Amino acid sequence: MWSVSGKGERQSEFLVKEVIIITVKEYLMLVSKKDAELDNLQNDKESLEAMLYSFGGRIDGDRVQSSRENDKFGSLFSRIDEKEQKIISAIEELINFKLRVSGQINALKDKRHVKLLYMRYIQYQSFETISVEMGYTYQYLIELHGQALKEFSKTYKTLLKTYEAA
Repeated sequence: MWSVSGKGERQSEFLVKEVIIITVKEYLMLVSKKDAELDNLQNDKESLEAMLYSFGGRIDGDRVQSSRENDKFGSLFSRIDEKEQKIISAIEELINFKLRVSGQINALKDKRHVKLLYMRYIQYQSFETISVEMGYTYQYLIELHGQALKEFSKTYKTLLKTYEAA
C-alpha cells in the first residue's frame, strides 16, 4: 500500500513481522518457555474455576438464574471459556514446535549431540542427570553440549537468522 506525505513523497506502508536473531540455546529453550506458558494458562483457568466455585457456581455448566449472581457467573464462565480456547491453541502450538525442534535435533549427524540436546531441551533433564545417563563426567558433558550447540548452529544457521518473533 502506498501513501503520499505532505511533500509529495511516496512512502510505503507494509505490515512487517519483527525478525530477530537468537542464539541456538535461546531457540531450543523456547520449548520449555512455551511449556511454562501453557502451565500458566492452565493455572489461571483453575483459579477462575475455584473463584466460580467459591461464589457458589457450578463448573459443569448448570447455571442457576438470578439477576446479580447471573452477571458474576456469566463473566466468570466467559473468562474460563477464553482460557480454555487459549489453552487449546497453546497445546497445539507446543506440540507442533516441540515436534519440529525434536526433528531438527534428530537430524544432527553426531548421535551423542542428538541424545544430549534431546534430553536437555525436549525432556528438560539437568546436566547432572544427563551426564550419569550418558556415562560422561559433568565437565566433559558441558564441553559436548557446546559442540552440540555449534553443530546445531551450523546446520540451522538460516533458521536462527530468520526466526520470526511471535
